[in-house]
Amino acid sequence: MVEGGDSDMIASAKRRTAGQRREEVIAAAIIEFATYGLHGASTETIATRAGISQPYVMRLFGTKKALFLAAVEHVGDQVMATWQSGLDEAERLGRATDPLSRLEAIGMPYLGLVRDVHGLRLVLQSCSSAEDPEIRAATHRWLDTMFTWVREASGADPEAVRRFFATGMMLTVAASIQAADAADRQPWARAFLLQPIDE
Repeated sequence: MVEGGDSDMIASAKRRTAGQRREEVIAAAIIEFATYGLHGASTETIATRAGISQPYVMRLFGTKKALFLAAVEHVGDQVMATWQSGLDEAERLGRATDPLSRLEAIGMPYLGLVRDVHGLRLVLQSCSSAEDPEIRAATHRWLDTMFTWVREASGADPEAVRRFFATGMMLTVAASIQAADAADRQPWARAFLLQPIDE
């Protein structure tokens, strides 16, 4: 076996389960796609970051677009898991007593994701790549899933749910542009992060 070659990477990868390898590739892909978008991202860089060969990445996912869609879906699943955990905690504490309190419980943990630049920036990258019919259709599907879940889990009226998603999009933009780094000196950054604004 040649030291440092593709054979080493594949041998190392074989010591992990297929599920573990897939998760590692998706984690690397989230960073790369969030930074460079679908067309600018390099599957070679993703493979290197994941510690496997580029052909192996292609064997796992088939195409770069399929990997992009898997990464976006993964982020969407993480967001929904965060929402669910917030609601579960509020219910445990007896704080989810009406639709608005349930909606607040669902949304509050999302504030903690604003430091997750790559994950939330990837959400915006998926919207920016929606000229592609497959990506647009996938984006429609996961937004429909999220919207339906929030309405059903909260029981909130459509206008409240609309405000929930509008606020969430503002926080997503705030994460992408790293507004948290400017919040101590810029009122607009505090506004985007739902923090008090000093007049």
